[in-house]
Amino acid sequence: MRFFLTPLIVACLGSASAQDFVVRPFLQDAEPSSIRITWEASEIGPSVLTWGDSDALGTEVTSSGSSTPGGTLHEVHLTGLDPDTPYFYSVTVGAETTAPARFRTPPLHGAEGDFTFVAMSDMQKSGSDPEVFDEIIHQGVLDYFGGETSDEIALVLIPGDLVVNGNNYGQWANDFFAPSHDLFSHVPVYPVLGNHEVNTPYYFQYFHLPNNGTAGYEEHWWYKDYGNVRFLGLDSNGPYDGPEQLAWLAGVLEATCGLEHIDFVFAQLHHPHKSELWTPGESDFTGQVVTQLEAFTEDCGKPSVHFFGHTHGYSRGQSQNHKHLWINVATAGGAIDYWGEWPQFDYDEFEITTDDWGFVTVDVEAGPEPKFTVKRVSRGDNAVDLDNVVTDSLVITQADVPVQPPTAVAPVGQILPPECVVLAATPFAGGSAQALHGASQWQVAADINGFSAPLADVWERHRNVYFDEDTQAGESLVTEAMPGLPENSGLWWRVRYRDRALNWSEWTAPVPFTTSESLLGDNLLVNPGGEDGLDGWTVTEGIAESLTAGECDGVNPHAGDRYFTVGGLCTESDVGRMHQDVDVSAEADSIDAGAVLARGTAWMSDWSGSDIPAMRLLFQEEGGDGLGETGWFEMPVATWTEVNIQAPVPPGTRFIRVELQGTRVSGEDNDSYFDSLSLRLGSEADCGGLPLIDQFGPVPDAKALEIYPNPGPGPVTVAWPQDFNPHILRVVDALGRKVDVLSEPSEHGWRLTLKGPTSGTLHLIAVDRTGRMALGTWLVGE
Repeated sequence: MRFFLTPLIVACLGSASAQDFVVRPFLQDAEPSSIRITWEASEIGPSVLTWGDSDALGTEVTSSGSSTPGGTLHEVHLTGLDPDTPYFYSVTVGAETTAPARFRTPPLHGAEGDFTFVAMSDMQKSGSDPEVFDEIIHQGVLDYFGGETSDEIALVLIPGDLVVNGNNYGQWANDFFAPSHDLFSHVPVYPVLGNHEVNTPYYFQYFHLPNNGTAGYEEHWWYKDYGNVRFLGLDSNGPYDGPEQLAWLAGVLEATCGLEHIDFVFAQLHHPHKSELWTPGESDFTGQVVTQLEAFTEDCGKPSVHFFGHTHGYSRGQSQNHKHLWINVATAGGAIDYWGEWPQFDYDEFEITTDDWGFVTVDVEAGPEPKFTVKRVSRGDNAVDLDNVVTDSLVITQADVPVQPPTAVAPVGQILPPECVVLAATPFAGGSAQALHGASQWQVAADINGFSAPLADVWERHRNVYFDEDTQAGESLVTEAMPGLPENSGLWWRVRYRDRALNWSEWTAPVPFTTSESLLGDNLLVNPGGEDGLDGWTVTEGIAESLTAGECDGVNPHAGDRYFTVGGLCTESDVGRMHQDVDVSAEADSIDAGAVLARGTAWMSDWSGSDIPAMRLLFQEEGGDGLGETGWFEMPVATWTEVNIQAPVPPGTRFIRVELQGTRVSGEDNDSYFDSLSLRLGSEADCGGLPLIDQFGPVPDAKALEIYPNPGPGPVTVAWPQDFNPHILRVVDALGRKVDVLSEPSEHGWRLTLKGPTSGTLHLIAVDRTGRMALGTWLVGE
């Protein structure tokens, strides 16, 4: 057995008997045959580490240590240990000897063993809740696991912000190491730098991280293998968030791709790429890291995760096209970023965000079918106490589990108004009996080869917990309304399904349909895209501008030669606001009868996804008094994205105000862009569910309905094949509009009677519980 000691750097020696612990022993940099044990004493002088393979200990090591602002830092590197083996140690400083602590060495690299680790972040001490980190450690992690800590937990990740101010020396001992001693004396800890560490030398003094990063940037980025996982530690703080680190990451990922014993890659860094609770904390550098991890997962078939903090709350999401998870593991002590406190946004990638204290556990399984299970363990918040409640969990397998592709149900070769387009597909069928429907992606394109630039692209998930509400509760993943499609157009659509373990199906074959004339009227806005400067618009706060492409370092318009910036680029303001009031008194009779809908549409963008463009509609009486308004619809996205707001027009409305707002979150410019705006009025469309008009030929695999007597005005009897058990029957006319019928059971099927005057050709669709269809045509005549 061998051990190594850090050299002594001293000016003079103090009395050993006067020594006390400044930082009690903690573990780090564990390998199958070695580990580092670190502590700090209050005086210069030797300390003694006693260790062995039982609590009887037996082997003494004397450490001289090195001088620190707090006294003497000691680090003993024990080597020659056996892998996956428990050991014990205690440390004597002055007159005090710690109770024997137990640790377990990691298994050999490539060993097929299961393990669990913990990730938590941002435990910097909050003045209003100073004991939270201590509670997270003791009532949280230690109570949650119970048992022998060193057997239950392999390691702990911390993505930054360990203390409030890294240059305040006392905070390291008092606020970080003291509360965590009962955990980190048994389990090795692996942090990365947060912004609150301010790149202090004290961080590098206390922590000995793997020395396998780029030369000259030691311990800013590194990797560590444990079992079938490669852990990556990254530095998202400037000036280290640059090409040197990204080049190193690319090289490590390339090397990891060919390592058969590595099934997963888990990265940790401080800053989020996207943050629902606090958008000002987002980092473009982290976005570049995510891009590399996604490509690695796609190319190498190894799922990946990036753990982060900075925003004080929990978030868990996933990339759209890859088995890559986004997990915010905060907050373990820092003041919670509550809903409504900061600029916030509901991102597609995130499935759940909660404003609470807590930590994350990950159970990793090796063997022939590797997988890992992520759990959020919550301690609640200032209003609600939770005692280690698991509020989120997810299982990810290394292997892709095939999901059966759905079949298009409707529309298939139909003509229908654009307001009536509802795409529908067959029910979900996973690759196993336990698989559940997690998401659907729907696309509409202008031609069969146009899906690289679709007209509509919707990623619908089974759950979206945002602002304490699941906004997807009750939503179907097998149907999707598609507002805003062009009228009088031949279009194509397709869909694919995903299970909750992030396995996608193949796309359905593209299916054609046609839109007829819109049920909405003409665009009522004047100068909807800034082509005539600000004519027709009233600026009520800050700055608004009409700019050409590239003017004042701006962007290209979505359409035409100009676009609006609300907040300003040439001249800036923190908040900009402008509106246009549209006189709708010509529709007074329909409005007062409650029969009018208003639809506002805008294309929005910003520079980097930080500043916030927003739109809303306000309904006003003749004298200007308000009758109601929609909420603000925000779109802080760096590419032009269409926004649709639809709302019933309240009776008494004579003016509709279209209001635009831009809010600066970061930088000097207020990058809130608008183009191609519209306000159109129409009536509630009676679309009749899933209209079917067989314009392009028969629906594949559809059954035939027997209708008799036919032709004729009815009543008629509708019968179906013996191997078909219908669940739904719909009747529509040649324009896709619902036709009201009285439906009664008969000896051979349904008996249908028209409820009102109807002529021409009617189309019938029956759907069973598996999504199969049977079709028929009823010729009513004139």
